[in-house]
Amino acid sequence: MSNYKIKPLVLAMALAAPAFAQEAIQDNESQDGQVLEEIAVTGFRQSLEQALDTKRTSANNTDSIIAEDIGKMPDLNLAESLQRVPGVAITREGGEGRNITVRGLGPGFSRTTLNGMEVPASTGGLDTSGGVNRSRDFDFNVFASELFNRITIHKSPIASVEEGGLASTVELSTARPFDKPGQHFSFGGQMMVDSFAEEESPRFVGLYSNTFMDDKLGVLVSAAYSERAVRQEGFGTVRWTSPFDNGNRSWVGTDADVVIHGTPNPQANYPDTDIKADEKLDYMWAPRLPRMDSFNRDQERLGLTGSFQFRPSETMEFTLDVLNSNLKADVTSYNYFAQFRNSFNSITPLEVTLDESGRNIVAGTFAGVKPRSESRGQFSETDFTQVVLSGKFDLTDNIVLDVMYGNAVSKHTEDQLRFNIDAKDASTFSYSFLENGDIAEMSYGFDILNPDNYVFSGPTLRRDVVERTNDTFRADLTFNGDSSVLKTGLIWNSREIDSERWDPTKGSLADPVLTAALTTQLANEISSFGSGVDSPSGFPTNWLVNDFNATKEAYGVGQWTLNDNDSSTYNVVEETLGGYAEATVDTQLLGLPLTVNSGLRIVETTTDVDNLPEDSYTEILPSTNLVLELQEDLLLRVGLARNFARPGLGSLAATTVTPVRGTVSAANPEVEPMRADSADLSIEWYFDAESVLALTLFHKQIDSFLTSVTVNDQKLPAELAAIVAARPEYDPSSPLYDANVEDPYSSGWDITTTVNGEGATVDGYEISYQQPLSFLPGWGSNFGVLANFTHVKSNAEYGNGVRGPLEGLSENSYNFGVYYEVDRFGARVVVNDRDDYVTSGTGGEGNASFATTGPTRVDMSAFYDINDNIKVSLEAINLTNEVERLYTTGPLGDQDLVREYNSTGREVLLGLRVNF
Repeated sequence: MSNYKIKPLVLAMALAAPAFAQEAIQDNESQDGQVLEEIAVTGFRQSLEQALDTKRTSANNTDSIIAEDIGKMPDLNLAESLQRVPGVAITREGGEGRNITVRGLGPGFSRTTLNGMEVPASTGGLDTSGGVNRSRDFDFNVFASELFNRITIHKSPIASVEEGGLASTVELSTARPFDKPGQHFSFGGQMMVDSFAEEESPRFVGLYSNTFMDDKLGVLVSAAYSERAVRQEGFGTVRWTSPFDNGNRSWVGTDADVVIHGTPNPQANYPDTDIKADEKLDYMWAPRLPRMDSFNRDQERLGLTGSFQFRPSETMEFTLDVLNSNLKADVTSYNYFAQFRNSFNSITPLEVTLDESGRNIVAGTFAGVKPRSESRGQFSETDFTQVVLSGKFDLTDNIVLDVMYGNAVSKHTEDQLRFNIDAKDASTFSYSFLENGDIAEMSYGFDILNPDNYVFSGPTLRRDVVERTNDTFRADLTFNGDSSVLKTGLIWNSREIDSERWDPTKGSLADPVLTAALTTQLANEISSFGSGVDSPSGFPTNWLVNDFNATKEAYGVGQWTLNDNDSSTYNVVEETLGGYAEATVDTQLLGLPLTVNSGLRIVETTTDVDNLPEDSYTEILPSTNLVLELQEDLLLRVGLARNFARPGLGSLAATTVTPVRGTVSAANPEVEPMRADSADLSIEWYFDAESVLALTLFHKQIDSFLTSVTVNDQKLPAELAAIVAARPEYDPSSPLYDANVEDPYSSGWDITTTVNGEGATVDGYEISYQQPLSFLPGWGSNFGVLANFTHVKSNAEYGNGVRGPLEGLSENSYNFGVYYEVDRFGARVVVNDRDDYVTSGTGGEGNASFATTGPTRVDMSAFYDINDNIKVSLEAINLTNEVERLYTTGPLGDQDLVREYNSTGREVLLGLRVNF
């Protein structure tokens, strides 16, 4: 599924950046074209230079992002900053970066620490992005980027960095007063305009820092507040399938009753299946739920930090860091779809058009189809609080003791209200992809805006509460010699996830009759739907939706009772105790300077899953890193290590049931961690100031790789079937009843279990280039380029004998940016691109896998200093209005069938920042 490309428009914009900055250059030249003076390296260029210095002096393979100034990270989102790093790709939620993938390994393989301790961060999301995060994945969108002044990502292990980040360890650091002694005050604001939402969204940041008593006492406080309105719109199929793969169903009638354009070729989809001559259409693929999609997110985020430092003597320093982040998000989703899923055996094809391969129905007219309008509200709040107390003690001139205790709590609460209204009667429905392969034209055979044509069907009403708590204590002892550094330390962690599912209190719900007062039209909620994705003329842009407030009141929603028997209610506690010893020695090899870093970590992990017996295991993790200076500014770096990643805490306990899809994902508390041996080889040439050219080769051999085994069309075990049958969706007397759910006692269930597979390999290389282009006449060193390219290949075993690339892996990805910066003006244009990537290696509904089309994103920023204290900025995100496209690969994994096609538009921010 690799599709590496550089789009012409993107390339043209990047190449046009020099012209954009030329006028600013002329202001700094004399009449004969000579630069009047040497400009000091500040701002963005200074942050790049500091990051390079950190990389160059590190014992292992690292990359860093350093804020241009306190409270001024170079991007609006931490994940979007990280995507500039070689080997890092991100996934987005509502147009904003949420998770990272490093060198092909997904979010669960990277650890994230904040001020020295591993921290949890959970948010909620749309169904297409996985919903509520109960895993180890770190959601970077919890935090405002302005709260941080440094990000360091370790891509090769080192003994003094805690284990668990099989892909990487990301270290986040907030500002401290001793970082920049003296009094400092800054505040700023930005106003964001979204091209779809057409709403103005403010961002504010303020910071005060001061040191007292001859820099023995320091105080820093900061705050960042933002609002954001995002409109995401488009089309979806919610996967493709065939009647055969949807519970072995069949269309009504035979092929002889249908006008067929094209030649059915069912054996191309099912080469080993015996197919009757008059039932070939049962093996043709069609969209499950072709629909219009409108997702609307209103977000409010407040972040607060406080740092207090005390240095009573030259040999002693204490620091208290406090951070709180609160993220509130209201997501209203409106979808209108024709129900093919689970209804094939009541639908009669009248006329169909097949694609050239004879495998898929790309257009058709069908009788007996019931449309549904789904109005969903997800009202969530995530509250994160961390407190870290640390101390540094110079015991002697060359012995230093560092101690730290930290506590972090992330609590995510989300109410999901999904109201469904179905057409009273089945009708004739048509769809066609003939004009646009990503967005279907659709018609329904009746007035879809008339409330009299609908009735309520089973809603989904629930509250999810996920609270994650981490406690950490660590002590590190460092011995500094003339040419060596010895370190040893201990670390203890307690990680707990407490997940709760709350259902409406029994008896609190009514079963209302659908009336016009409970509905409205999409056009009354959203203007100009469909304009952002260039929809074809036959794509519906208005339909009947629920009025959330009125419908919520009619149902009586608002009282909740904890469901102790639901599989989403569980508690898992994980404790780890580890120690390490590490030595860094400066020596020589064949007369060349050589730095040797070698160490060993030993860690014991104990897991307690609800009432199951405790499980424990011990890992021994050696690592060696070598840095050989072949000549001045030319480094050869080698890294060898063993590391591991623990299973997600949620996967040990949670069994997920989706009755309407007929799927069960069963927990497996007996899965083992994933262990890996890794090797890195890189050569880095720091050939000029602020410059580097580097090539890194990397390899990982992952043992006991976690994978999913799915058995299709199964009967549920009796105990599980009884639990499913007791759900309110199966009770006709309940307002939550849904007639479209799968029979709990049928044989149409897909059961998925997480197991340890045979393993996986990851191989690839990274190329990095950064340089001020001082050799260009007239430009000086203020114009520069930063670029990187990553190629990764993998081979993983997904169960059921299926092998393929790792989920989330793009075979090729690149970043390309140009910047220009002088004393009072600066500008950047950055292009980020990645290949298509698999999001589920096992798929569902008969699909071999699900995947996402790799996006190309173009962002820019510019500033102008009015004077030494006041700066005006202009930033633009997603300049080319790149769409997000998800697709499914069909029964054999060789197709590209649209699953979701939507866009969030462009965002432009105008800001003002004041520093004193």
